[in-house]
Amino acid sequence: MSAGTEQITLPSGLRRLIATAVAIAIPIAAWAAVGLALEPPRASEGLALAVFLGLAILAELRPVALDEHGRGSVSVAFVFILATLILLGWEAAVLVAMSSSFLAQVVEHRPFVRTAYNSSVYTLAAFAAGAPLLAIGAGSVSGHFAITATAMWSGAVFVVVNVVLVSLAISLHEQVPVRAMLAEEFRLAGPAFTIQAFLAALAAALWLTDPTLLVLMAGPLFTVTLYQRSSLASRIATRDAHTDSLTHIGNTRAFELALAEAVEHASATGTEVSLCVIDVDDFKQINDLYGHQAGDEALVQVSRLLSATGPSTRAYRLGGDEFALLVPSGSESAGAQLDDVFRGVAEMRLPQRYRLGLSAGVATYPAHAASAEQLEHMADGALYRAKHSGKDHFRVYDSGVARLYSTDELQRRAEQQVRLRAAENLVRVVDVKDDYTGAHSERVSLLVEGIARKLGITGELATQLKLAGRLHDVGKVAIPDDVLRKPSALTADELRQITTHSEFGASLLDGLDIRPVDLWIRHHHESWDGSGYPDGLRGEEIPLGSRIILVADAYDAITSDRSYRARLPHSEALAEIRRMAGTQFDPAVVDALEAHLRESAAHTPVPPGASRLQSELVA
Repeated sequence: MSAGTEQITLPSGLRRLIATAVAIAIPIAAWAAVGLALEPPRASEGLALAVFLGLAILAELRPVALDEHGRGSVSVAFVFILATLILLGWEAAVLVAMSSSFLAQVVEHRPFVRTAYNSSVYTLAAFAAGAPLLAIGAGSVSGHFAITATAMWSGAVFVVVNVVLVSLAISLHEQVPVRAMLAEEFRLAGPAFTIQAFLAALAAALWLTDPTLLVLMAGPLFTVTLYQRSSLASRIATRDAHTDSLTHIGNTRAFELALAEAVEHASATGTEVSLCVIDVDDFKQINDLYGHQAGDEALVQVSRLLSATGPSTRAYRLGGDEFALLVPSGSESAGAQLDDVFRGVAEMRLPQRYRLGLSAGVATYPAHAASAEQLEHMADGALYRAKHSGKDHFRVYDSGVARLYSTDELQRRAEQQVRLRAAENLVRVVDVKDDYTGAHSERVSLLVEGIARKLGITGELATQLKLAGRLHDVGKVAIPDDVLRKPSALTADELRQITTHSEFGASLLDGLDIRPVDLWIRHHHESWDGSGYPDGLRGEEIPLGSRIILVADAYDAITSDRSYRARLPHSEALAEIRRMAGTQFDPAVVDALEAHLRESAAHTPVPPGASRLQSELVA
């Protein structure tokens, strides 16, 4: 592995590290060169030395980065250095290690300091790997068991020395804790080096059997390189999917997953976890007065403060000006961390000395909630009280505190209702496009409400679920009429258009301040086994509201006449949904649907035009 440090101005500690490494490596390399000169290799050994040196240089010219910033890299040169150690001894291994690293970086015109340090690191790692052979006076290794044992032991020593020296350099250069850097580097490079150690033993064994068999190494080496590159690409893709693009902290999807995991861990260990939901006060004013660039910079500064609150506390941006903190302790500790955040915000530098304020709500599991969704709901309620009792402070959830509505809040709620009516009008547009869809949305809304009640969900959360059921198909306003009404199977392109409606529907609701309704709508086609869309969530990664909508949506679709098939009776529809429980549907939600249909359907209020559903449910 190589360090990616390239800047000319280096911290004093890093300069001392580089000087020390070079000062030790040069005498070792000279010792190795003298040793080979005094006992020159035979013709076959010289050929092996030349072949492995050439292959090591080629490998060093094609390293694989360990991260997208190029802070470190790993190459299959390790295979050939280790094979040289096994076949020819430590002197040859040291010279191959030093020469391959030095020549490859000279060819690539790397900075001299970086070239000198990386070459020294390879020299020291190869020497340390060969130290056991030097101690017992063995020049080379023979026998399959000895070759394998040497590859494992010497390879482990090489990796440890290499990773430690590179991690020290990166830690000193970037001013980050060396322990965290070591853990990260071993995690990233360890698997690749372990595989390469086995390949080094294989290379040595093949050479001893027949040097021409070395060509058989091409496939495994290509596979290792491909693994390293795909592993990096996978890590980057996973990180990007869970990272907010502006603030570089976790996004909504990462938050939902982390919240569920944190509550599950707290439940299993009997500990506490607190959720802090945070809003920037009057954030729109910053954008209006100073522009969106200033607003973005304010959000970035807030995210940095939140990220620095504690070693185990995790920060997330939930969208717009809303953030969250997950604190693995009680509300008292969470409050202390929020105090630090509020002090930091007071010291922030903004245009025209604009005074930024935050409001936050805190709730703790299990003191205030029995589930992840309840915890989120309680924290939102505490935030609401903080917003409407003066702003610029935080409140801890208290069930005994009555909810008060200020004049501003009444106005906000009135404006929200206007926007919601606009969204419902879009559903009516969809109703015109497809006679089935509009009435379907009303029926789904009733089913969602009934399922929620059977799951013990009441109050405002149940009201939000009913709203989500009514709006879940609003995104179909963008689907062409001929696709919605098509009586035959959809083409791949038409199916792709259909699968965009959940994301589009959520985007239409963006800005209405009705979270998590928009989140539920976005994910209401995710399947329990991960085969759904748009994000392939699985199991409890899927928001509960989305799981409820999916079951209600599917039941009503099956029991409704469509352009391409007739409806099924209630019993067959329920049997079909039960069959898909555990694959497409959450089994607990399916149980709740059955209970609702069996016990409560006859008493469910039915909107005009939905009498068919009433009779079907009662049947």
